[in-house]
Amino acid sequence: MRSYPQNAALLGVSNVENLLLFVDDDLRETALAIHHIEQFLVRTLGLLETPDLRREDVQAVAADTSVLDHVDMLNETLESLRRRLARLSARMK
Repeated sequence: MRSYPQNAALLGVSNVENLLLFVDDDLRETALAIHHIEQFLVRTLGLLETPDLRREDVQAVAADTSVLDHVDMLNETLESLRRRLARLSARMK
């Protein structure tokens, strides 16, 4: 976990360390999902910029459904991050 600077608003918040660990994990997993989605987009762009574009290559990229798994992961991690941030804000004074 990264270390966050001390913040007066978080002093006295119960279990703030654990909650920040989970928030940090959600941020990491969200970034990883975005990275995988970006790789797919860069791959697609590179394919379309190829002067000798072939049907088989387009079909191979179109058939790669792993990007959908990463979109699902992104949705899940963002929802988890939102819930944890709401929990944090509810505990703050």
